[in-house]
Amino acid sequence: MAKLRKNRTLQYPLVAEFTFNVTDSLVATDGVERVFNAAGAAQIFDVIGLPPLATVISGDVIVETASNDAGTATVAVGDSVNATRYLSATSIKTAGRTALVPTGFRGNGEDIRITLANATGGATAGTVTVRVLYTIQNRSNEVQVA
Repeated sequence: MAKLRKNRTLQYPLVAEFTFNVTDSLVATDGVERVFNAAGAAQIFDVIGLPPLATVISGDVIVETASNDAGTATVAVGDSVNATRYLSATSIKTAGRTALVPTGFRGNGEDIRITLANATGGATAGTVTVRVLYTIQNRSNEVQVA
């Protein structure tokens, strides 16, 4: 049996952000470069790389400029295992902030993935930021005095 001691190490949360305009493009998870405002089937993109043993502790989706798609326009936030692990499909047609819902999931290096669904694909405006705060197991930045 191991003899344990109280933990005195502290870790700062790490922050990663990804900002996109609906007219931007990125290589999707299927290997094809796609525009974020494309209509039809949902567009799936890996947007933030997380290291192994990362635990998402907070985050948000910030719609800085609302999408002007004539129909619905949504984003979901998850990873390669669960597409909606942190946020189910949420409208990006209104400016504002929506908090992610961390689950305490400790990953094995799964990327943060967004799924975009646009009704018409006619959006010419829209800016969204996905922000993720996370910690990494067994990482420390400093030691506190006991």
